[in-house]
Amino acid sequence: MYRGNKQEKHPKRRKKANRRIGILILSLLLIAAAAIGGTMAYLTAETPQVVNTFTPAEVTTEITEDFDGKVKERIEVKNTGDIAAYIRVKLVTYRVNEAGNPIGGAAEIPAFDLGTNWREYGGYYYYTLPVDSNESTPNLIGDGSQIELEDYGTDLSDPDGGKQVIEVMAEAIQSEPVQAVGEAWGVSISPDKVTAYID
Repeated sequence: MYRGNKQEKHPKRRKKANRRIGILILSLLLIAAAAIGGTMAYLTAETPQVVNTFTPAEVTTEITEDFDGKVKERIEVKNTGDIAAYIRVKLVTYRVNEAGNPIGGAAEIPAFDLGTNWREYGGYYYYTLPVDSNESTPNLIGDGSQIELEDYGTDLSDPDGGKQVIEVMAEAIQSEPVQAVGEAWGVSISPDKVTAYID
């Protein structure tokens, strides 16, 4: 067995092959860089600017009520916004004198039956279904029911006197996403039910 020095048979060929591979790799890298650079230059120079305009949804309401000065028989809320919304109503009561100025004395909202799909929770009356744009809730006051205001002016046992006023205030919030209602109002609304919101 021969164990002498083993020398490469063709060292010049090997160097040439390595040099060719190196030149090939370098050429491919230069071509890729030129292609990417050219594409970026073209897109920057030739692509028109696109402007994304985001228009937020508008949620507004309009209250309609039948009131003869003594009795409220109808309270409806129209969604005048441009997106489906949940609606809630707050009834605020106080007393006024003959000039219409607020005065002291206690006043309570008289008992009344709620209309279809209305639920009372936490001092608000919630309509439990989303109301589409330009649509109205059904009457807050149930069929055959009404809200009769008190006239304390003739009640001699009440030194404050005056007449009761009930103001109707409505709020609306977009119905989607559901978390928006929970985070803003602190409630979860589902058909026929209003509960505390749990995140």
